[in-house]
Amino acid sequence: MTGTVDRALVIGSSIAGLLAARALSEAYSEVIVLDRDELPYGPVARGGVPQIRHAHGLLAGGREAMEELLPGLTADLVAAGATAGDAQESMDYYVGTGRYATGASGLTAVAVSRVLLEWTIRRRVAETPGVVFYDRSSVLDLMFSEDGRRVTGLVVSSVDRPGSPRRLEADLVVDASGRTSRTPEWLERRGFQPPEEERVRCDISYATRRFRRRPGDAGTALAILQPASAAVPRSGVLIAQENDEWIGGLTGYHGVRPPTELSEFLAYARTLEAPAIAEVLERLEPLDDGCTYRFQASVRRRYERLLDVPDGILVIGDALCSFDPAFGQGMSTAALEAVALRAALAEGREDLGRRFFHRAAQYIDTPWQIVVGGMPPAPGTTVRKPMSARLVGSYLNALRYAAVDDPKLARAFLRVAHMTAPPQSLMTPGLAARVFAWVLLNRAAVAGPAPGVVPTPYGLGHGVTHRPRPLAAVSSTQPPGRTDPVHHKTGHRS
Repeated sequence: MTGTVDRALVIGSSIAGLLAARALSEAYSEVIVLDRDELPYGPVARGGVPQIRHAHGLLAGGREAMEELLPGLTADLVAAGATAGDAQESMDYYVGTGRYATGASGLTAVAVSRVLLEWTIRRRVAETPGVVFYDRSSVLDLMFSEDGRRVTGLVVSSVDRPGSPRRLEADLVVDASGRTSRTPEWLERRGFQPPEEERVRCDISYATRRFRRRPGDAGTALAILQPASAAVPRSGVLIAQENDEWIGGLTGYHGVRPPTELSEFLAYARTLEAPAIAEVLERLEPLDDGCTYRFQASVRRRYERLLDVPDGILVIGDALCSFDPAFGQGMSTAALEAVALRAALAEGREDLGRRFFHRAAQYIDTPWQIVVGGMPPAPGTTVRKPMSARLVGSYLNALRYAAVDDPKLARAFLRVAHMTAPPQSLMTPGLAARVFAWVLLNRAAVAGPAPGVVPTPYGLGHGVTHRPRPLAAVSSTQPPGRTDPVHHKTGHRS
């Protein structure tokens, strides 16, 4: 292997893998995307994406990054049946029992199913010159140069003929295989230090059902979002989908298992802090029997901290950092990482790994802090934070409640939530003055956060002051109805 094949290999045709392939196509004459699944033609669910049948959120920052890589993508999605609207005007966000104030945010939100989004991106990437897909392909190992300092390709085999491995040479390998990534294992086997892992256990379960959508079901809203909190560790979403459907999702943390049976599903929806989702669901016609999924922990692999990484290997998407799905950050963060890859490649291939991992870490830092600080703590536990963090948490908690009455605060909050503005933007003197003025008028309306718990800009903060609705007959130990297959990616040929 001489390093002159001018080829890049991508492990996994996840959204992260697809967008990485698009970025790579500008720097390499050939890009091969490998996936273990037989990739379907059209918006069809596949086994390698276990959450594909559940609700997904595309944040405005992620949509803008995707649009940068694939101009016209939003228009393509809308033409295929997705619906676009202003994130503040068209989506109902709740904090406690209050809805964020309406107004124009300038953030374009797209209500779309994961299957349609993935298919539209894959179709566009497949049309990119130099990009080819090898499906039904299993990646067995990395290939290394004779001195062991550089990754030079992959050992792969057909899923249908596992006894016939072959070697694919490449100048660069990008691992987008998801949470089951074997890159740490492969590196350690070759004598490299694997990346440090940070885990935030959430033990979240969610149940999803589809419903018929008719004009006016939820007023003019394309989505209703009710986050969890320390007092009520349950959340819900209702999002418009193509084909005149709604997708409704309910979640529970720390052993709470949302049911799929319709009457119990509706009863569980009534235990959320605000009644909005339950009130709409009770009027809708069900279209399926529902499905469930469990997620144990968010995991971040700190490749940017490694001092010795072989050349020729990058990691992206869930293989780099996988988030609690309820936060809706995964696809958008992957899109921003692909933009970071494109920028790093534009500067040249020298020292690519170090430069990319540090760029990607900057995009991951904020959503990861949200996960660490925003997950509802397990019952009976107290997360201790320093005084400075508690003061910031109290301020953000007040801002969240003030956003119910103040459209400017709501807009600022949503810009951070949609990854188009940094959290520091919420601390400007002008916004702080509005928050403190609101607090003076509404001191009894919002309590400070629970001791040592810092609220999050994504609405999973704490400090709810009213009594949550009872769980009624819903059992916290109820077993899941049906669990989707385990996520496992590697290989496509189309």
